[in-house]
Amino acid sequence: MIYADYEFYKNEYCCGKKAVIDTASFSFYVRKSSQIIKAHTFDNIKEEIPECVKMCACEIAELLYKFDNINSDNGIISESVGDMSRSYESGEVRNQNLNRGIQSVIKAWLNDTGLLYRGAYD
Repeated sequence: MIYADYEFYKNEYCCGKKAVIDTASFSFYVRKSSQIIKAHTFDNIKEEIPECVKMCACEIAELLYKFDNINSDNGIISESVGDMSRSYESGEVRNQNLNRGIQSVIKAWLNDTGLLYRGAYD
């Protein structure tokens, strides 16, 4: 199940700002973000998808998209031209930062919804 479509992303999530993810790439990244949300919510999202879940899916999709684009630059995080200097971020550090970012987004959008609860309901 995909939690958001491109129209929602462009019109609701972006609210008039320029979309980070292009139309052709969006389905790939929102599918990945939906799977991440599904794992964190223990498949508690059944029928109608709440707006907060759609927003969360869009924000995680953007994180994943940006992460892939940074990786295509070989992890260069800063560069100077005079006397040529480059700084690199290791793959492990990039993955940790991505995971922290995803956790932060999930908490921001879903913390107060009950969707993250994995205990038994009465």
